[in-house]
Amino acid sequence: MTRRTERVSNLIRNTVGQLLLTKLSDPRIDPAKTSIMRVEVSEDLLTAKVFISVIGSEAEQRRTLRALHHAAGHIQERMMQQIKLRHTPVLEFVLDQNFKKTLRTLELIDQAMAEIQQSDRDHEGQTPPADQRDGETDQVGTSADEERDEV
Repeated sequence: MTRRTERVSNLIRNTVGQLLLTKLSDPRIDPAKTSIMRVEVSEDLLTAKVFISVIGSEAEQRRTLRALHHAAGHIQERMMQQIKLRHTPVLEFVLDQNFKKTLRTLELIDQAMAEIQQSDRDHEGQTPPADQRDGETDQVGTSADEERDEV
């Protein structure tokens, strides 16, 4: 990604985010639950993939995505009024799967940590087997006997 495409991506992300918050009145799009995660602009600046995240069920995510596809032309027109580019990129809205994968990974890490902590608590409550306790006594007794022999 070149410096220019990166700047345009950030500009589009901020502009589309503001439009979602202030200019769209579609009841299928809840601005409190919808976030623009990132924007990937093609090198020729003609297309832009807008990655969104929607907090909610799969049905809510699909409904929001359909509404954004439906409103894409309107969003592009509003964006064109705010951003001065030679060509306004065609917006394509996509659900951000990386965000879901990250959340799932964090859930798995939390689950593994809880299991490790539970295992540690279970082991702390147990006394060592009798043969391990006898071995400890023998080692202590042996070292004391060796000290007496040396003196």
